[in-house]
Amino acid sequence: MKHLKKMKRPQLGTILASLALIVALGGTATAASGLINGKQLKNKTITKNKLAPKTITALKGQKGEKGDTGVQGPKGDQGAPGINGVNGVVAPVYGESVGSINIPANTELGVTTLPVPAGKYIVTANVSITTNATDVVSCGIAANNSGGENNNTYDNNGGGRSTIPIQMVTENANVTSISLGCAAGDQVAGVSGDILAIPVQ
Repeated sequence: MKHLKKMKRPQLGTILASLALIVALGGTATAASGLINGKQLKNKTITKNKLAPKTITALKGQKGEKGDTGVQGPKGDQGAPGINGVNGVVAPVYGESVGSINIPANTELGVTTLPVPAGKYIVTANVSITTNATDVVSCGIAANNSGGENNNTYDNNGGGRSTIPIQMVTENANVTSISLGCAAGDQVAGVSGDILAIPVQ
């Protein structure tokens, strides 16, 4: 039998290199064991904050191109005209104030006349009456061209003061003036007030 050659004792550097290789391989195995697999995933455990920005961009994909503009639809019907408006314009208000006028006893007197453009109107008057008459005092408004009339009365029964309202809508669109008048009772009556006319369609 041949004599085996004597093996050389390994150098210290060789031993250290071998240990480093073993540690490195063991670390890789440990790192590999730390990888996430399907069994370790739970619902909602991986959130957007845990992903890299590049990964999020890749998952989103590219933004699609904007589609063409659709065909314009048909024009809608015209809306109804506004209240007390003329072709969408706010209607004007015509008015007149009346200072204090004394009407002799048992006399009917025109207090004022309000001129307006030809049309149909809502008319409102407020008349303040002061009198010592023992019978009624009446005041009324009347529109020309058969536009209609309306009146109101005040029965002070021997003295006092009151304001009476009078309203009406003219009966046609031919009105060009509206008059306010009052009839005193059996005593002098002092009257004052205002009259307003608003055109309507």
